[in-house]
Amino acid sequence: MIGIQNDQIINFSIYYCYASFALVLSNIRYKAIINPISIFVPFLYLLSYSFLQLSSEQFSYSPKTFLIINCSIILYLFFATLNYNSVPVKIFTFNNDIRQKLLCFICLMALFTFAVECYVFGFIPILNITNADLYGETNEKLVPFLHYFILLNPLLPTWAYIFLKEKIISKKEFKFILFISLFILLNYLSKQLYLLFGISFFVTYTFYNSINVKSLVKALGVMVLVLGAVGFVRLDSELTMSANEFYRAIAGIDNENISILEAVFVEYSSKRFSVLDQMVEYSDYISFLGYGIYTFRPFTSFFLLEKIGIIQRVVELNSESRVGTFLIDPYLDFGIIGVVLLNAFYGYLAVRYYNQFRKKYPEAAVKFAIIIFCILMGMFVNYFNSMLIWLGLIINKIILGSLSPKKTII
Repeated sequence: MIGIQNDQIINFSIYYCYASFALVLSNIRYKAIINPISIFVPFLYLLSYSFLQLSSEQFSYSPKTFLIINCSIILYLFFATLNYNSVPVKIFTFNNDIRQKLLCFICLMALFTFAVECYVFGFIPILNITNADLYGETNEKLVPFLHYFILLNPLLPTWAYIFLKEKIISKKEFKFILFISLFILLNYLSKQLYLLFGISFFVTYTFYNSINVKSLVKALGVMVLVLGAVGFVRLDSELTMSANEFYRAIAGIDNENISILEAVFVEYSSKRFSVLDQMVEYSDYISFLGYGIYTFRPFTSFFLLEKIGIIQRVVELNSESRVGTFLIDPYLDFGIIGVVLLNAFYGYLAVRYYNQFRKKYPEAAVKFAIIIFCILMGMFVNYFNSMLIWLGLIINKIILGSLSPKKTII
């Protein structure tokens, strides 16, 4: 009825059925709603929808792109069905007093960094919320290195909640850390940080408390509303057209039968796969291999290798700015071998951390939440390669590692 060709409908149907099969398989394999396979299913559904070319900026994928997509899916799902040793590696062993001091140090450094950045901004962001370019203006003035404490801030409430349940801190201390963390988060208008906070705190809450499907739906609803509200605030306040017209325009959709919801899906998911295809084609055209500059981006960022010119990125292959889904980075770094090895590794981590979560290791609550975050954000960029995730896992191991598992097995 809206002019979609048959071959597009066939591809959509095939991948849609594949996603549905994976969802059923996940429940058979793990007998739980949230598991290493089910967290990958939303990505598969959005992939299937991308085959419907509703925008003038979409096009058919090349055979190489199909190969990358299918290898990534198969390798992740295969390794996500296996079973692995689920005992966490012990690296750091601290007593509870040191753990408490480390948590307070991170909290105070986040607060200090926020104060310094507000001084650099010249205002407190939440008090300047009507500024149409608030998000862009503040992002240009972030303080190097110190800003890493702001990146860790979404995990502070989760760590504090674990410490509360493990009787390492009091309820009063927990409320103080929660208040400081949420206040700082509200000032940065970052949907990624909000999502990480929501996922990590929710997963940790289910770690210590039973939860039903109704509560899960409510939590998802609140998360969607918050992310939608942040997106609205970040839109230009002088926008004169309706939301439907705006999203159809930026998505490149001329068909008036396409709804605003479909336009949003096209803009934030379907077009990402078209960008993936463009990057694959261009990297093959110039015979590009990154040899790890994407996979190990936190190292290059920490040592300022890009700023001093040791590493120079190809503009057309900048996966952070072009947003070509998480599938592109392994290919840009190591070709098809990277696609195979890294996606197998992602599946391995998902199962390993999930098994630790089921066996009630406190540190696993945060680790599995981080995996969920990376997979859900995989529609945009590869967060497995980000400083946010690497720092989160390292600090999580430092302050929660070697905490004894709870006796009750879920």
